[in-house]
Amino acid sequence: MATMRAVLALVAFLAVAAAAPKSLPSNWPRCKKSDPKFGECIRDAVHVAVKDLSAKGAKEFGVFPIDPLTIKQLDIDQGTGPVSIELHFKDLLISGLQKAKVGVINADVDKFHFMAPVTLAEGVNLKGQYKIDGKVLILPIKGEGACDLQLDNVTGMVELIGKESKVKDNVYMELVDFKFTFDTSRLKIKLENLFNGNKQLSDSMNVFLNENWSDILGELKPAISQAFGAAFGDISNRIFRRVPYNSIFL
Repeated sequence: MATMRAVLALVAFLAVAAAAPKSLPSNWPRCKKSDPKFGECIRDAVHVAVKDLSAKGAKEFGVFPIDPLTIKQLDIDQGTGPVSIELHFKDLLISGLQKAKVGVINADVDKFHFMAPVTLAEGVNLKGQYKIDGKVLILPIKGEGACDLQLDNVTGMVELIGKESKVKDNVYMELVDFKFTFDTSRLKIKLENLFNGNKQLSDSMNVFLNENWSDILGELKPAISQAFGAAFGDISNRIFRRVPYNSIFL
């Protein structure tokens, strides 16, 4: 099955790349590899790209506006440990990404490898629908309804790992992995309709979740990081698959 998925992904990549190559939007800066401040140049270019993608997307690449970013489904199946739950999110709207500040990028262009620190000082908000069943620390938890999660002062690290793909006379970057790790100074949690709408139990559980947010986030962070990485990886690939590599980095 894994081999078949890899073959299908390669076929999809070749089909897209084989189409007429596209160019980056004219207002997105280009960076020369010979520039001694190459990392700073890419950082500034990313800021312009994020601002554009947040506000209007990029129709030529099939990218819709990313602020808010929609994640249709996020499933967390935490079977062991202090937080033992099945948690399902759907129709998550993630707001605040346009305020992201990217640090100086560590780039190895020839090896298709990029790393950069990211800061969202104004935080990130996630709103959508949830369904939960299991145990949080020592307490059982069950419910289904609307959710509102606020991550304050988010700091993170982004890593893009790619490889070369040649199509006809053009070289493209095929994204192999998009890694995103993060931390936050505070997670605020609001889950509506816990325990079949029992207000007293629901309110008490929300207080408990917010008092123990750090322990809870520590257990859930890998799944959240993976979901963010997949979403941003897909957006990045929509561009890298269509724009020849030497048109991005001169």
